Amino acid sequence: MNHVRWLMAVTALVVGLAAGLSAQNATVVGQETCAACHDAVIAQFDRSAHGRLAPGELQGHPARCESCHGAGSLHAESGDASLIRTFREGDADDAKVCVSCHQRDAAMQWAGSAHASTGVACTSCHKIHQSREVVSRVMRAETVPSHATAPAPKGSLAKRESELCFDCHKEQRAQFMSASHHPVREGFMSCSSCHDVHGREVGLLKTEERVNELCTSCHAKHAGPFVFEHAPVEESCTTCHSPHGTVANNLLKQNEPFLCLQCHEMHFHNARITPTSPVFLAAGGSTNPRGSTSFMAAFNTRCTNCHQKIHGSDQPSQGVTGHGSALTR
Repeated sequence: MNHVRWLMAVTALVVGLAAGLSAQNATVVGQETCAACHDAVIAQFDRSAHGRLAPGELQGHPARCESCHGAGSLHAESGDASLIRTFREGDADDAKVCVSCHQRDAAMQWAGSAHASTGVACTSCHKIHQSREVVSRVMRAETVPSHATAPAPKGSLAKRESELCFDCHKEQRAQFMSASHHPVREGFMSCSSCHDVHGREVGLLKTEERVNELCTSCHAKHAGPFVFEHAPVEESCTTCHSPHGTVANNLLKQNEPFLCLQCHEMHFHNARITPTSPVFLAAGGSTNPRGSTSFMAAFNTRCTNCHQKIHGSDQPSQGVTGHGSALTR
């Protein structure tokens, strides 16, 4: 049985090499010849982004179909699919053809990217033969423009960008369904707002520096530098925030005060346990006539009720131990 499999493998290899050598002898026949059999594909391709390229944009490749599929004379004569380059969906080796043109733009780092190393192919996300012609369709008595064969607005994507990413990234899809999330579902952002899907950086983030540099490109008021800094904020925004979505408000990994108590202990009035035990406030000690836990109930719901400048402050916190490090103003 193993001998049979070995013989079949060798035969396939020899046939493949022979086909490759034969394909090298093929000549360019032009799109009209291709259209004799593939008229439906040609009709869509003519209205696609690649189909509208000017001759000067082809970078020395033959025009139209044979820019990607190679010279087609032998295939046109025999109809043998092995005598022309075919792009099977999900074949990572096909990226070599795409990168031959897309080597100075978004895909210039593709060869060392995380997606390429896991076997993702260009055709896993992109659909080249798709029309950009706007047709009208009637929906609920209204005429609505529709891209029937091209649901994605740009990049020749096979579908809407976020839906395309969520096909593989199931966990992130679930996170974006949380109450607090970046507006990707609403269409005001996309995955590529933060991620470079063709890139090599850790997490495919669109930055070569800290993650904070990416976050503060939109959230500029938290960029600093501040006179009084909050250490975890300076280290990484993701110490406290989960950018895809969370149950807690403001993309926090946990609600207050539980998030803060991962690093900080209870202090001052938050930890008062008896009605008569003193507490050191600015005005001195005080009593608690409403019960032993009323201070905790009042002050321990959200740390930011008092410590409002948690990302950093330039103002000293007067009357509070630690002064500006308390981040209260």
